Amino acid sequence: MKFLLKDGLIHIVGNHGLANNKVEGSVEAPGLDGFSLSYSINNKNYKSLSDKIIIHEGDLKGTSIQLTVRATKGDEIKYFKSDVVPLTHAIILGKKLEDSYPEALKFLLKEIDKLKGTMLDIVDTFEEITKKGSLF
Repeated sequence: MKFLLKDGLIHIVGNHGLANNKVEGSVEAPGLDGFSLSYSINNKNYKSLSDKIIIHEGDLKGTSIQLTVRATKGDEIKYFKSDVVPLTHAIILGKKLEDSYPEALKFLLKEIDKLKGTMLDIVDTFEEITKKGSLF
């Protein structure tokens, strides 16, 4: 994954997949030569940024995520922020789902088929209850 710092924003310009809910991304910071970079996830403490932003699984447990990069050089401070990205069961950043996660699509389709089977079992159970007037 690659993050580009530009115009006060953090842009996601590349994605190579997420393994084990750990996001790692290199940072491109044009025009920030000589600046010391640090980053914050969800307004928590800033961590020094040497070459990568690393987002661990624990950072993905909330309802959303936002990155902030702080660039400092002497008395000059610049901030770059990402959009607030809402989180559900999985996080998908960068490319289209179809291009980046064919295995995720296969998994989701398999889960939908299992859910359909479960729903049919529930419907059959309700029909049985309706016919008998009781489950027992």
